[in-house]
Amino acid sequence: MQTFNYTKEDVLSSFRTKVSKIYDEVKHKKDPTKHLNNGIKKVALELIDPLIENLELTNNQKLDKILLVHYCMYIVMIEFRNRISPYEYMAFTRRIGELWEPFCKLCWTFTSEEGIAVTIPPTFDEAKIHLSRNLNNFIGTLNLSTEQKTELDTYLELIWELVSSGGIKLKSDLHFEKNGVKYNVDFKSGFNSNEKGNTNRLLMVGSIFKKLDPAYENIILVRAEEKDNNHYLQTLKNSDQWNVFCGQETYDKIEELTGFPLKVWIRTNIDWKNDLDKDTIDYLTNAKLDQYLSW
Repeated sequence: MQTFNYTKEDVLSSFRTKVSKIYDEVKHKKDPTKHLNNGIKKVALELIDPLIENLELTNNQKLDKILLVHYCMYIVMIEFRNRISPYEYMAFTRRIGELWEPFCKLCWTFTSEEGIAVTIPPTFDEAKIHLSRNLNNFIGTLNLSTEQKTELDTYLELIWELVSSGGIKLKSDLHFEKNGVKYNVDFKSGFNSNEKGNTNRLLMVGSIFKKLDPAYENIILVRAEEKDNNHYLQTLKNSDQWNVFCGQETYDKIEELTGFPLKVWIRTNIDWKNDLDKDTIDYLTNAKLDQYLSW
């Protein structure tokens, strides 16, 4: 298959042949799913590594095939995991989200756009130092007595202690810079459960980034269409901290940022209900889980 002209059918057939053997070897082991997924990833790398090393292919050509390999890998992961232990709602919806995020991030890894660089976000302590310096400079301009300024500093330090006690992490799913603009990106499969804690964290994180640099772009990319999400998404969308994109808008934004037409690629190549084997899709349909097969 290293002619790089293989089709989706070729890749799926190759995966299923090899993974069937892996499945027979691991199905009776302790934690068979872990062993299965590790084996499947090794099969995928046998296809991906030659693509990455090929100097004749453009990044877009590499990405086209690498996305195909990942999608086919996900197909067999779902099929054989379902044989080991049939999916229930929580496990399946979580798994779809776990697969979707790295799939989208491939567009940054193999972008053909110039001027894109992955960045390292500041730590909470670094952000605290920066913001405290600005606050202290502002306090110094106020017409306050020395005692009042000392008392105000004490209250501010207490506030920082309260905030830091929550263990806030500023790291999001993706941080990068393009043409001098820094982006902070969070991927979400959907907002359809109690997301209060995560929503509050995102609002605080977004606020901190904006205070560090008002030009910072905070973006949430959501797999599900807006109508399929709950009010926590609206809370974030209506805030001044985040720009939220849902469903097809997400893929438009990815193309804008990376140059790769992921929406067109998905429409051309992804067909969960016909690519999954009959036993798997029948099970997912009867369990009403097929509705989450929407990318």
